Amino acid sequence: MSVATPILDRHPCSLDNSSVLHGYLLGQQRGLAPGQRCLWSFTENLGKIDPLAVFGALNVQDQVHFYGENPQRGETILAFGICQSLRISGKYRFRLAQQFAEDCFQRLVPIGNAQGRSQRPYIFCGFSFFDRSSNRNPFANSFLFLPQIQVVKTSQHCLLSWQVSLDCNTDIIDLVDFIGAMLSAIRRVQPARDNHTAPMLARAPRLTAIEVAKLSTAIASSLEEIAQQRLSKVVLATALDLDYGCRFNTAHCLQKLRQQYGDCHLFSWGNGQGDCFVGASPERLLSLHNQQLVTDALAGSAPRAADVQGDRQLGQQLLHNPKELREHQAVLDYLLQRLRALGLSPQASSLKLLKLANIQHLWTQIQAPLPPHIHPLTLVEQLHPTPAVAGVPVAIAEDLIRRHETFDRNLYAAPLGWLDSEGNSEFIVGIRSALLSRNRARLYAGAGIVAGSDPLKEVAEIELKLQTLWRSLI
Repeated sequence: MSVATPILDRHPCSLDNSSVLHGYLLGQQRGLAPGQRCLWSFTENLGKIDPLAVFGALNVQDQVHFYGENPQRGETILAFGICQSLRISGKYRFRLAQQFAEDCFQRLVPIGNAQGRSQRPYIFCGFSFFDRSSNRNPFANSFLFLPQIQVVKTSQHCLLSWQVSLDCNTDIIDLVDFIGAMLSAIRRVQPARDNHTAPMLARAPRLTAIEVAKLSTAIASSLEEIAQQRLSKVVLATALDLDYGCRFNTAHCLQKLRQQYGDCHLFSWGNGQGDCFVGASPERLLSLHNQQLVTDALAGSAPRAADVQGDRQLGQQLLHNPKELREHQAVLDYLLQRLRALGLSPQASSLKLLKLANIQHLWTQIQAPLPPHIHPLTLVEQLHPTPAVAGVPVAIAEDLIRRHETFDRNLYAAPLGWLDSEGNSEFIVGIRSALLSRNRARLYAGAGIVAGSDPLKEVAEIELKLQTLWRSLI
């Protein structure tokens, strides 16, 4: 049985010209068979617009969204609204996610702007740390969405792509009116001015005595298992719940994070129900462009010093610290082994220091050419979780995490990112992060536990991380 197909007219079509857009979509709609749905992606140039200003002006925090800043590529991305989406869980989630992405991209027809330029739409992905978790979590175990609106800003341009899902019942007039109104609102956005006033908070947040006792017990129990040589490292985390006193302004939080952690990957992932998972992660899981894979072994850390000489001394001490070097080597060996298991030939750079605003890490960059048959989500599944956020060996560390942590990680330390139709992809690890739910915040922080770790010092380090994150958000 033959099925009618839409007219795949790829000539430029401006979203600004409502009459032309209406005629174009009406013509495409007439070519659809009953029950058939097709996807189009239109591109427009936005000029010099800050996506974070759009985030705040349009109150995007209350919509399903992704916001990300990539310091290595000088790229800022804002995506919101749903054109297509998938919610899944279980051990086959990455395979099902791949099928969803391939189906969307196969059906998507790109339409360039008046200059013939087309911005590829991305599919955004959020995968929980474990493949199954509590139904009470605000975020799905795995959620993917093709956004209705996507803004990508680089040093050269700022492009909007608008994804349209069309069937025989779509009201073309309403759709065109909505596109026109939204596009006008985006173009009217002014540079962000952070006028938010935070409520007065009497003191820095602290873990309660009960929370400290539970965390200390978990660390001590883990050290016993390390002494028995069941594993060499486990990363244990805790969550601290706080009341802010008023509703969080996510745009303000991102502005604060941008000011303090501009060298990290800023992100916000919203569920459309008032919950936003935000942070400034120093750790990318993978970067994939033009079939070239880059990932990082990032483990082993030391503080920064205010003066150049002191900072250099701390860095040199880190480069020669046996404990930190062992921890780094475990992460590096794991990543190389996992990539080789896929038939890749990864090459590791020499060991370097990655100096961030308030911390420096041991850093080895890994690169590998990627054959076209390996999907980006296959890599995400293969690399997550790394020993940097789980432990060594990973499977045993995961078991300890399930037994000892008193909260569900959900998106904490989990992969967040995007992929496009050409196999390009970026994923980060959701650390240095918090869950914002109206006037409530859940802050996350953890520490790597190895032989010789002192439970009291590790608890103090985790509490300091929580306090630093809190100050960064408000």
